[in-house]
Amino acid sequence: MKLERIQKLLLQCDDLGAMISPWELGFLDSVLQQVKRGRTLSTKQVDVVHRVEAKVKKAIKGDPEWEAEWTEEKARDFKIAVGYYDASPVRYYSFILDWALANPDAVAPRNYYKKLVENKYAQKIIKAVTSIPKYDAGSSVMLRATARQGVDYNIWNKLRDSLLFVIEPTGRAVNAAAGCRIYSVLPSQSHEVVEIEERYLKKWKQPKKSTKPIEDDDSIPF
Repeated sequence: MKLERIQKLLLQCDDLGAMISPWELGFLDSVLQQVKRGRTLSTKQVDVVHRVEAKVKKAIKGDPEWEAEWTEEKARDFKIAVGYYDASPVRYYSFILDWALANPDAVAPRNYYKKLVENKYAQKIIKAVTSIPKYDAGSSVMLRATARQGVDYNIWNKLRDSLLFVIEPTGRAVNAAAGCRIYSVLPSQSHEVVEIEERYLKKWKQPKKSTKPIEDDDSIPF
């Protein structure tokens, strides 16, 4: 394989930015150095170069059929999936996320959309944040008992049994679980907005006062 061919391919990859994965760029750079040293590429290496060339050619040409199928709903779902994976501790699909963040208004390539959106985790997130919110803005809510397991201890300890006002049911989620939509809530005793998942909230109900009788003076040991 000629040196000029690989050099041209690398330049095209640079122009396409994050559409070409870091692995693909690293591979092309590696085979370029091999060719410079006069080494012959293996059949498998040549096959990989051909696949990258086909990918680059398709990216440059575009996909008119896919672009015609692109809708506001697809754009919304892709944006939701990007937000979910970008917030994940482990940044899966990083090269797709980099492309999406660099091209926020562009039509996502078909293969990017399918990888990021059409998997069971992203589908749970999308369903959760596009469904009708359980609590509207202005609703009075409070923490569920189960919030102890899913909310930061300091927040739980401060807000348990407290009246909370829903500021906004957001379009974000970070856990692919039922009731994962994040809500912005304002505690009645504070001006600091807190974010809580829907599954840890319930309608406000005045907590029952303690019915434990007050001990008389004779029972107090001092």
